[in-house]
Amino acid sequence: MERNIRLNWPALVEEAVKRRREQGLTQETLAVLAGVSKPTLNSFEQGKTSVTLASALKILKMLGLE
Repeated sequence: MERNIRLNWPALVEEAVKRRREQGLTQETLAVLAGVSKPTLNSFEQGKTSVTLASALKILKMLGLE
């Protein structure tokens, strides 16, 4: 059985940026903690959909949005 799941990508990215700032993390620090490159984190925060799901999940996990 196939299920269509809708993801509000802009809202998810907005919440991730908000949490990063609330936690006082720079993009560079979060990238290191999440195990992704700074350009990848930057692309994620710009809402680009070219970021791999694995990278996005690493970022979200570090921010408690898993």
